Amino acid sequence: MDTPENIRLRPADERDIREVIAVEKMSFTSPWSIDSFRHELYNPVSYFYIIEIQRKLTGYIIFWIFEDESHIANIAIHSDFRKKGYGEYLLQWTIEFVRGKGAKTITLEVNEKNTAARNLYEKLGFKCVGRRAKYYENRDDALMLTKYIS
Repeated sequence: MDTPENIRLRPADERDIREVIAVEKMSFTSPWSIDSFRHELYNPVSYFYIIEIQRKLTGYIIFWIFEDESHIANIAIHSDFRKKGYGEYLLQWTIEFVRGKGAKTITLEVNEKNTAARNLYEKLGFKCVGRRAKYYENRDDALMLTKYIS
């Protein structure tokens, strides 16, 4: 992983959408639409952040904060930058961010077959609290994960 000086986190804007869509399509079999990403730019409970490595859009995260709860709606890292610690860096940053906003929990859904993501979430202290049957378009189940962050 690059040194923190080479990593930049910043709010997303309209100019990022094209690159975000490219990362989304390489990451998921049922990618979000361009309208879904645009909606998150203006959703009052949404936080949409970009991670850049040496000025290249490397990934993104979208999370919501409601009172003392937070939820990760979407996260992806460009395939050229996976397994280098950037996803973990982005998640750790998000956990600290939502803690600073008063969130006590952070939740997400993950495809039960996505072993790499599940291992990362487990490493960071997320616990499985349920299952959503046939949650994804391909009919895969989602695991519901929660991390308590008081």
